[in-house]
Amino acid sequence: MNSTLNNYSLLVFLGAVWGASFVAIKFCNFMFNPIEIGFFRTFIGAIFLLIGVLYRAGNPQLFKENTFTYAIIGLFNAAIPFTLIPYGLLTLPSNIGVIIMSANPFLALILAHYFTDDEKLNLRKMIGTIIGFSGVVFAVGVQVFVTDISSFIGALAIYLAGCSYVVSNLIIRKVSNLPSDMVTMNTLAWGSIWLIPLMLLFAEPINYEMNLTAISALFYLGIIPTGLAFSLRQILIRTAGTTFMMQVAYLIPVFGIFYGWALMNEPLKFSLLIGVILVVIGIAISRLQVESNTGI
Repeated sequence: MNSTLNNYSLLVFLGAVWGASFVAIKFCNFMFNPIEIGFFRTFIGAIFLLIGVLYRAGNPQLFKENTFTYAIIGLFNAAIPFTLIPYGLLTLPSNIGVIIMSANPFLALILAHYFTDDEKLNLRKMIGTIIGFSGVVFAVGVQVFVTDISSFIGALAIYLAGCSYVVSNLIIRKVSNLPSDMVTMNTLAWGSIWLIPLMLLFAEPINYEMNLTAISALFYLGIIPTGLAFSLRQILIRTAGTTFMMQVAYLIPVFGIFYGWALMNEPLKFSLLIGVILVVIGIAISRLQVESNTGI
C-alpha cells in the first residue's frame, strides 16, 4: 500500500512540475530560440545532477559504461523534445500544447505491448486511457483545432516531441537498475552534445535582449522539470511501469489551468472539475488489479 501511495504521489508531483514547465517555456521564448532553450535546458540539468552525484560520492560514469544507451536516450528524451516543444509553442497556446501531449498514453500502450513483457495491452487499460483523455478535453476545452499551416506545424512538432518521450521511456528500462540521478545526468549530457552542432548554426547570442524572467524560467526548466523530475521519472518507471508513468500527461494540463488561475488570474471553469474527475477515474480504471484471466 505504501508503495502504491508513493507511486501516485510521485505521479501527481510530476504532473504539477511539468504543468508549470509549459508556462516557463513560453517565458523562455521571449529571449531564446527553441534550439537555445533545448541546449541550455539539458546543459543546466546535467550540471545540476553532476553536482548531486558528486555530493553523494557517486560515480558519474560519464562516457564509460552504457554510453551508447545514454546517447540514444539523450536524443529521444532531451535533444528532440526539448527543442520541438518550444518550437510548437511559438505558434500555439500552451493549453493546445498540453492537449496534444496528452495523446501520448495511447502510443505508450501500443509500444509497451510489443516491446515489454509485463505491460501488455488490454481492454481495461484502453478504457482508462480513453476516459483520461476525455478528462483532458473537458478540462482544457474543445478548441483544439488548428487553423493555419504554421499552427499545424507547431502541433505536429509537439506531437512528435511526445512520441519521442514515449520511445525514451521504453529504452530507459535498459538502465533502470542504475542510480536514477547518474543515468539522467548522462542522458542530459548527451542531449547537450546532440544539440551542439545546431547551437553553432542557429544560436544568436548577439541578438539577446536581457530578460530576467526568461533567464529565471530557463534555470527553472533545467533544474526542476529536467534535472529533478526526470530523475524521479526513472524511479516511477522502475516501480510502476511505462504506461502508468505516461498517465502524467493527463495531469499536466489540469495543473496548467490551475497555475493560470492562481498566477495569471485566468477564470477557473466548471469544466476543470469535470476534467479532474474523469482524469482520476481513467487512471483508477487503468490501474485496477483484475483477478480473472479475461485480459480486461
